[in-house]
Amino acid sequence: MVQKNYPKKILIIFSDFYPEISKNLLKGAKKVLEKDNVNYEVIRVDGTLEIPFIFQKNKNKYSGFIILGCVIKGETDHYEIVKNITLNYIYELSYKELLPMSCAILTVESFSQAIERSKNPKNNLGEKSAKVCLNLIGLLNEKKSNS
Repeated sequence: MVQKNYPKKILIIFSDFYPEISKNLLKGAKKVLEKDNVNYEVIRVDGTLEIPFIFQKNKNKYSGFIILGCVIKGETDHYEIVKNITLNYIYELSYKELLPMSCAILTVESFSQAIERSKNPKNNLGEKSAKVCLNLIGLLNEKKSNS
């Protein structure tokens, strides 16, 4: 961590389309935040395409954002559409507004790949995403105090 000057509150937005995957990612993110006594709230959405809406609606209410979800490639173009719309929008909003946001929307070929990236304690991307969010907040706070 850059510094332990943590924000007032972080918002975790997670898609629950694949409940087992989202449960694992959420568990990892909460573990990191609770370990460092970071205040957070959680908003659940049904699918990944709903994430940008909630992110936009709450962009001024929180000090940081952790985005969790999973899109598994299927036989149609739906995977590409969902992945591209969601990721393009959340990163554009984050960059444009300088919002500390980390993303663990798994984009995988199979359910087993999603399990590996969410359940495995050494590779839980929800946990890694929470650490990234805290690091970004620390970097932005450090930059503000040096200005």
